[in-house]
Amino acid sequence: MSRVTRRQFLQIGGAVLAVGAVPKGVVGAMEMDMGGRAFNYYKVAVDRKKTAYTVSPFSKLKTPQQVFLENGQVVSSTGFLNHPATRGRSSAIDTIAHLTASDPDRLLYPLKREGKRGENRWKKISWQEALDEIGKAVKDATAKNGAASIWLVRGEDSPDGAWKRYMHTLGSPSVVSLAGDDSKKAGQSLTWGEEMEVPDFANARYILNFGSNIFETFPAYAAAVADGRAERHAKLVTFDPRMSMTAGLSDEWVPVLPGTDGIVALAMANVIMQEGLADTAFINAWTNIPADKLAKHLSQFTPEMAEKESGIKADVIKRIAIEFATEKPATVFSYGGASSHTNGTDTERACMLLPIITGNVEVKGGYCLPRRIQWDDVKPVPPVPAKQAADTKGALFPHAAKSGKANVGVLFNYNTNPAHSAAAAPYWREALKDEKAVPFLVSIGTHMSETAALADIVLPDATYLESNEPVSSPSSLFPWLGVRTVVSKAPGEVRELKVILRDIVHTLDKEGSQGMKQYWDFQDAEEWLGKCVDSIPALKADGGLGTLKDNGLWPSYGTLDSKTGKVLDKDGKPLKAEYGKYKKAGFATASKKIEIHSEPLQKRGLSPLPTWQKAGNLAVAQGKEKESFAFITFKTAYQGGLAAENNKYLAEKDHQNHCLINKKTATAMGIKDGDLVRVTSPAGYIVTRVRATQSIHPQVVAMAGGHGHSAIGRVAQMEPRHKPEWVASAEDRDVRFNLWWDDKGVNPNEIMPLFADPASGSAATSFVVNVEKARDGDNYGDIKTDAALHEAFFKKAAESL
Repeated sequence: MSRVTRRQFLQIGGAVLAVGAVPKGVVGAMEMDMGGRAFNYYKVAVDRKKTAYTVSPFSKLKTPQQVFLENGQVVSSTGFLNHPATRGRSSAIDTIAHLTASDPDRLLYPLKREGKRGENRWKKISWQEALDEIGKAVKDATAKNGAASIWLVRGEDSPDGAWKRYMHTLGSPSVVSLAGDDSKKAGQSLTWGEEMEVPDFANARYILNFGSNIFETFPAYAAAVADGRAERHAKLVTFDPRMSMTAGLSDEWVPVLPGTDGIVALAMANVIMQEGLADTAFINAWTNIPADKLAKHLSQFTPEMAEKESGIKADVIKRIAIEFATEKPATVFSYGGASSHTNGTDTERACMLLPIITGNVEVKGGYCLPRRIQWDDVKPVPPVPAKQAADTKGALFPHAAKSGKANVGVLFNYNTNPAHSAAAAPYWREALKDEKAVPFLVSIGTHMSETAALADIVLPDATYLESNEPVSSPSSLFPWLGVRTVVSKAPGEVRELKVILRDIVHTLDKEGSQGMKQYWDFQDAEEWLGKCVDSIPALKADGGLGTLKDNGLWPSYGTLDSKTGKVLDKDGKPLKAEYGKYKKAGFATASKKIEIHSEPLQKRGLSPLPTWQKAGNLAVAQGKEKESFAFITFKTAYQGGLAAENNKYLAEKDHQNHCLINKKTATAMGIKDGDLVRVTSPAGYIVTRVRATQSIHPQVVAMAGGHGHSAIGRVAQMEPRHKPEWVASAEDRDVRFNLWWDDKGVNPNEIMPLFADPASGSAATSFVVNVEKARDGDNYGDIKTDAALHEAFFKKAAESL
């Protein structure tokens, strides 16, 4: 049993834990067991030599962790103190996520469907039986319709690109990404060739934040923002329709209407150009458009135009623009709240304009390119398949499969749960149930998700504590490499992802005669990890994998100083970052410049310059303006994806997702806090309760996603009295007897119609609804939707993309 108690976790409270900032005298008394006796994990672990290092996958930028073990099991986890970015900080999820490994509801052995899809009838089978079934299905599909009929629907790939290698080995280009930030990545990649920026928050004097909840979801960035505000007196301005933790802690919260961040950013860029505050020398030298031509393009986006669309006063937009341009250095960060709309890619490109036109690119305190340590692909490397004939956008996949546009023979699902968490989840379920659309479905994961419940074969995956893989993430201006190794033995018949994929390939090409087996020639995952690590000459010379295991991080930049809270180098001095990265070899674009004018977009018939169009997902029918709301979804500090949603501690902190509504708006509608309401979209309705609050825009309502499960486990489903399905001997009496709440929330994705960004293919996560008091007969948790209604939106989106 874990030594992390319920009381301890509930007292943690905040999303980002500043472990490195805890006063020295307090550390020894931080941990308390059930009897109230002091228990210090760090001292116990060091004395027993039971410490190890890993990297948590639950934060977007990945968080290096130090874990403490007893009897071969992880009992506690904390941030890695000497990491130059996090400096010991962790999200609430990172500190408790190790419980996933001991979750009695996790999958332990391969399963085969019995009966019809969705009946939840399963038969335990051996690995060899599972591999033979999958191998036959892949061979048959490839022989009939070619390698492109093998499809993958995934969230993020593994850090070492195992899925990319697997699909290339099969010769299939058919990959659907549902990572959730595809529009942001598209905007970034089109503009400067990278998928992520690294704002130098710690040295900035002005920070613009569009639609990101930094303090809850980006521990590394949260630390840097705190430094910038404390030491540089940086002003933090957040544009967000909801007062998130970050908005609430900002110097200025600007409650912008959803889907209008782009027009605000463009208007600010116009002000900067018109006021003569732009760095025209940088624009002319390092972008692919002359400053005068850009100024002419931007002149159409006036602050008054932005006010009309966003609700933000023109003088406020102008003031913030001038402040940003004059308070140098300045930086920008944007995320899903801004880019998860049909105009998301353009919005991201518009936000990027602000640091670009002010010359705040790759300067101290500015907007910087990502830094990471890259290892080589293990050789030999499979060739990249030819481009897919039918360009099927990710969000449109279920319709493409049902209509026959996507020729699906076998579908693999990994690290995503579209049957619950995708836009138009009911339509995804209908498509996945359809054996003509998806003849064979394989799901690989740690838990039986709503999507896995529709599969033909379900394979048990290892957690991050049971895996071997290198990890590097652009969370800092100091590139770093971390490592996941097996610190906790996998239970049952669980296998690592790379081993599963290797075994499938070896089943397909037993003798190696088809040329596939050579790409997966390794005995175990640790051997594979060693090859990745040894491809970095400096690391190999420095001890390779052994050094990573011993130190948890490479290179070692120094040691955390308890007085300053900074990592100091070997001479006791603060770390100094290097800037001007682009000056050596340019940007990672075809022109080697920042491509404000995008030729790829132009070739597709889209605007080559950053522009703004109203978000199609938030279009309101004429005459319905007063009764319509923009409905947005968001993540809380305690949501980290599929496995975390069955965590009893996280669920106790965050099990309700009642609908947020502005208090004055609710009063005018005769709705009180806690009232039952019906929320209706063009695709159906849900019945939930309201939380009346002043912390949301009057024309907006919001619900957290990740709730209302019908699968995963007993905590997620709120069925504590049920026995574990996959192992009769496992039991958690705390779950069985102490789950005091009976509200698992309601899934808003059930009524989320499909709208897609034409530039990225990513689904919008907000839509238009009306809200009314619950009608007679309505009960909390009621859901009424129709797959046919959802299908109409898919058809419309398919015609427009």
